[in-house]
Amino acid sequence: MAVSISILVSACGSTPKAKIEYPSKQTNQQVVSKAPSQMQVAKSAFGFDDADIQVPAYFDTQGLKYCTFERENEDNRCPLKKPTIRVYFDKNTVQATNEEQQALAAISNQQIELMLENMVAGINRFRIITQDDQTIQQEIEKQLANNAAATAKRLSTKRAINPDYILKVDTLKTADRFYGEYNGVAQYLLEMTASVLDPFTQEKLPSPNIGKIRVESNEVRDHDELVFTEVSGRYYTGFNYQDQQNVQAVVADMASRGLSILVTRLLSELPATGQVMGIKGNQISIDRGQNAGILPKETMIVFAYEAGFVDPIGVAEVNPSKTSANGRIVKWKNSKLAQQILKQSQDGIFRPNANQKIYVVSVGAPKDYVDNRL
Repeated sequence: MAVSISILVSACGSTPKAKIEYPSKQTNQQVVSKAPSQMQVAKSAFGFDDADIQVPAYFDTQGLKYCTFERENEDNRCPLKKPTIRVYFDKNTVQATNEEQQALAAISNQQIELMLENMVAGINRFRIITQDDQTIQQEIEKQLANNAAATAKRLSTKRAINPDYILKVDTLKTADRFYGEYNGVAQYLLEMTASVLDPFTQEKLPSPNIGKIRVESNEVRDHDELVFTEVSGRYYTGFNYQDQQNVQAVVADMASRGLSILVTRLLSELPATGQVMGIKGNQISIDRGQNAGILPKETMIVFAYEAGFVDPIGVAEVNPSKTSANGRIVKWKNSKLAQQILKQSQDGIFRPNANQKIYVVSVGAPKDYVDNRL
């Protein structure tokens, strides 16, 4: 329903109040959804219609020519330079009755923190500084015991890196029990709120915008698994909410799902980009691969970029090697430019020129990655 907003402005003296009216159709009332968060999975390239072939948000092709993919010496002008990130899970708020308070608190933020480090490092669009100090210290001590001189030399030449940004996540865990006529149902909720901080300017950054993630227990357990029976106000049978291991198992699965959702949001906010070197028929070759965070069976939009204007050409499914990628344009855009390029590529290899370059950009987490890696 359209709403109208008005503001009364008071002036000095006897000047009458002026009424400023805003256009009535610029804002709409909307009920804020409290539904559980869902994973953001890229549509398969084979499911695209012509209208879907559009360049997604957040792409960046400026400065790709400066990319060297030298981990220790990447040019700051390269849009694919991997930011170095340290993950912090800070507030661990728990709202529950006495039976579940301790169980929920036992799912420590440090455990979730290390899980997220592993998942984010695997997408190869960041450099992750681990918080697993205990494991690092144990390994250094073992190497010093085996060969102190060689280990000391390596420690003197390899310096620990410092983060460009901090990924800070606060968690809220709640437990409740809903009672029906005969049985009760245990209900759990996990909320994660993420923000990105610049440790040098103390600024909270707008991108990547991960926002809030909500996971409910019925997403990781069937309804019947959480049903219990009480007699005279005491637990009798069914889901034993007094057993810490039972509760922790449910919440651990909820945390895993929440982290998976977080990763899919990162993949949407920070798309992989590459430059097309050539097109032969429906085949394309790309100058970036796993080193630029391109994932197997990645859905990517192919587009021309000239004088600041973007012209979508088609949608492709791409598979990376270490430093390059090959793909197949599954559907060409119904446009004059796309048809011209297709015709030229059928007669040989179409090579973009310096004036009109062609790029690819990913549209989100590939379904194959979500199904098999998260």
